[in-house]
Amino acid sequence: MLRIKICGLTNLADAYMALKLGADFLGFNNIKRSKRFIDIIDIKDIVQRMPESLRDKCVLLAEDADLQSIIRTAKSININSIQPYITNPTITDADYVKARERGIGVFRVIHVENKRSISDLSIDPNSADYFILDTKSSDPSQLGGTGASFDWYLYNCAKAALPEKKMVLAGGISLKNLDEAVEYTETRMIDLSSGIEDAPGIKSHDKMQALFAHIKGASQSS
Repeated sequence: MLRIKICGLTNLADAYMALKLGADFLGFNNIKRSKRFIDIIDIKDIVQRMPESLRDKCVLLAEDADLQSIIRTAKSININSIQPYITNPTITDADYVKARERGIGVFRVIHVENKRSISDLSIDPNSADYFILDTKSSDPSQLGGTGASFDWYLYNCAKAALPEKKMVLAGGISLKNLDEAVEYTETRMIDLSSGIEDAPGIKSHDKMQALFAHIKGASQSS
């Protein structure tokens, strides 16, 4: 069955709904320049209110020059998975591998601009649990959730550089284009944000329910 990561969660009600519907991962964005920013104290409060058995679903999105700082912040709020945005260019694949060896789940975002940027990819497949392929925005302040659809052709091209079982499709996915996206890319996981929102950071429970019901129905009929 298709796996689902719900990203850009900013409140307890939306997080609970995502859990109730069966989301595999919940993303909380602690990057201040994001439209879906949530304070670390509020993230901690949401995580503490979850059943302990479900806390491994949580992913902290954070920006820092130091990977270890992000890991320490995540650990301080009982989150074991990170989606890091590293400003220090000296951080290497080996650093991510070491983090995973210490039990840290790693989601690495690959912003793809064109086919040439795919051919230039040189990434250790062991440096992440998942690689999220998303649209590269011309605005450096944008971290995803723009609603811009990712070029699915480029996703398929990236299969030559990344382990397919770890690839995650993001970028403008909604109920309207879900079937086409999955059929074309054969992706095993999608990352949703803007396509299930009423406003940035405010999820539409109706859209979420419709999308999960559709996925479940498609799985049962296949």
